Amino acid sequence: MKNGHEESERFQQWEKLYKDALFESDVHRMPGRLELAKHAVLDRLEDVICTRRKQMYQAQELEALRDAHRALKALEQLYFTDSYDKRIV
Repeated sequence: MKNGHEESERFQQWEKLYKDALFESDVHRMPGRLELAKHAVLDRLEDVICTRRKQMYQAQELEALRDAHRALKALEQLYFTDSYDKRIV
């Protein structure tokens, strides 16, 4: 059984990876950052949604996870489209 401290650490883990991706300025490091952050967000989202004790999680975290997922998808589209490739050439 997980305690509140472990849950807090998991929240901090996905949030740190998300912020690392959000503020990455190196185009060559961005794909790796996005991938790590996306997996961390989706893993935590699954934890929050699939748990039997949903009241254990705060609504703010669920909303933050959904917002982070949308932002990461937007960054992926920005960095992995043909139009982006044309802009950096």
